[in-house]
Amino acid sequence: MFNFGSLGSDVVRITASSHVRKDSCARRLNYYWDRQHDATYRLIAQSFAKPEKFRIFCVNLVRAIVDKRASTYRLPPRRTFTGIDQVTGDALYKAMNADAVLKKASRYLEVCKTVALQVGWNEATGTPTLHVLTPNVLDVIGSDPQHPERIIVTYPGERAEDTTYADWTPNGFRLLNARGAAKRLPANPDNTNPYGVLPFVPWFDRLPDDSFWLPGGDDLYAAQDAVNVALASLWRAVELHAHGQAWASGISANETLNFGPDRAIALPQGGQFGFAAPNAPIASILSAIEFVLREMAATYGVGADLFDLSKVAESGSAKHAGRLDLKEVRQDQIAQARAMEARLFATLAAVVNTHRPGTIPEGASVGVDFAEQQDQLSEAEALTNAETKTELGIWNAVDVLMASNPDGFPDRQSAFAELQRRAAETAALAASPKSETNEQRDLEPQSEPGTRRRRTRSGGSGGAVSKSRTRPGAGGTEG
Repeated sequence: MFNFGSLGSDVVRITASSHVRKDSCARRLNYYWDRQHDATYRLIAQSFAKPEKFRIFCVNLVRAIVDKRASTYRLPPRRTFTGIDQVTGDALYKAMNADAVLKKASRYLEVCKTVALQVGWNEATGTPTLHVLTPNVLDVIGSDPQHPERIIVTYPGERAEDTTYADWTPNGFRLLNARGAAKRLPANPDNTNPYGVLPFVPWFDRLPDDSFWLPGGDDLYAAQDAVNVALASLWRAVELHAHGQAWASGISANETLNFGPDRAIALPQGGQFGFAAPNAPIASILSAIEFVLREMAATYGVGADLFDLSKVAESGSAKHAGRLDLKEVRQDQIAQARAMEARLFATLAAVVNTHRPGTIPEGASVGVDFAEQQDQLSEAEALTNAETKTELGIWNAVDVLMASNPDGFPDRQSAFAELQRRAAETAALAASPKSETNEQRDLEPQSEPGTRRRRTRSGGSGGAVSKSRTRPGAGGTEG
C-alpha cells in the first residue's frame, strides 16, 4: 500500500531515473514514424568531417517488418458477450473506438515489446475512452509485472516546466506539476481513485518473466542504422563518381586548363589529356544493402522477398504459402491478445459501472473470435473458395456477402436484411415480365387489312415473336 503523503516528491526522481529506457523507446517510435534523419546524420558525423555533404534518405524497413508481423487486429475481431446485452457491449466498444486503438497498439507492441492500455471516461459524451501508452511515458512499480501496484504517466509539455504527471495506485490518484507538487482537483479533493483498480491493462509481446519491460528487437534498429548510412554513402558515391576525373601530363602543376566541347586544348609536345574512369564501389554497396534487407526480413519471419522489387505478381495461393512462417508468430500473438481482452473487459466494467452503475452486471464476460488472415485472392479463387465453404456448410449466403463487402455489411444483421431485400427484388423481377406480356397482348392493335402475320423463332428462351409484313404494292414497307 502506498501512502501519497510520502510520495509527493518521489515522482520526479522516479521518472528521471528511467530516462535511458524512455529515450530508447522514443528512438524506436521515431524510426517507425520515419523520423530517422537526425540519428543518421549523427552516425555519419562520427566518421566524416563534413556530414552535411551527404544526402540522407531512408528506406523504412522497421515499419515494413512491424506492420507485416502485427496482424492480430488487422481485421476487427468478433466479440460475444455473456451476462450483458450484445447491443450494449458492442456500443461500449464502438464508443471507445476499440478496434482502431487496438490495431495501433498491436503495432506499438511490436516496436516496444510492452505497452499499456488506459481506460478512461468522457464526461461530455458519457462514454468510455481507450488510449495506448508506450514505455517512453510510463513508469511502473510492483513486484509482479502482470499486476503492477503503481503507474506514473508523464505528459510532456512544450516546455519542461509544462510537463505534468499522473500518479495512480488502486486507491489513489494525483496530478502533479513538473516540480512534483500535487495540483488541486476540485472534482476529487481527496485524491482518490474512484475505480478501486488501476485503469490500465498491460499488454506484453510475450509472457513476462520478472520484468515489466521486455527486451528484444535491438537488431532491427541496428540494421536500420546500417541501411541508412549505406544509402547515404551510396548516393555520395554516385554524386562524386558520376563523371570522369580529368587528367593531363606534360604541363606544369600550377597550370589550369580550360576545356569543354567548344574549346581546343593546346598541349606541349608529348603531353597527354584524358578522363579517368571512376572506381566507385556502387555495386558492392548495393549488394550489402540488399543482404541486410533480406536477412532481417528472414530473421523476423516475414519472408526474404519482402523487399524484393524484381518479383512478379503472385497468385493468392502463392502468397498464402509465403506467409506460413508468420503462422506461429500469430498464434503467440493471439494468446497474449486473448488474455489482454479479458483484462480489458474487467477494467472497462470497473470504469463504466463507476459512472453508470449497473451497466455491466457482475460476472459478465467477453469471448473474442479473432479474424482469420485473408489472402488477396483473384475473383475466380474467391468465388471457388466461397462455393466450397457453402457446400461444406461452413458458410451461407450471409457469410459470402460479408466477406465480399466487409465495409458495407460489417455484421450479420445488416447482411441478412440486404439478402432479404435482394430476394424480394428478385421475386418482383421474376413476376414482372409475365404481367407486362399479358397487358401488351391485350392492348396490341389488330392487324390492318392487307397484312399477314409471320412467326419467327427467337434465339433466347422467350419463345416466338410475331412480326407483321405488308404485301408489296399495299403502300407500306416491311417492318
